[in-house]
Amino acid sequence: MEINEKIVKLKIREAELKEQLAYYETHEPVNNMGKWGRQVAIDRISERLRKVQEKIHFHDSIYLSNEIYKEWKKDVEK
Repeated sequence: MEINEKIVKLKIREAELKEQLAYYETHEPVNNMGKWGRQVAIDRISERLRKVQEKIHFHDSIYLSNEIYKEWKKDVEK
């Protein structure tokens, strides 16, 4: 699997998590149990979103460094 494919899959997952987070942030709880469940869901989704964003940043920086290396190698070979 190429790095670009990983980034695309991670971006799709990031969009899904943002959509879920938006739902729970606008969701009105009915009682205290609902408030607790809503907060647990928001915390869980936020943690997953943070991890996915870290992975995206990591793969973006690897891809960028590989592209810089390829350009440098082309210049050196000339």
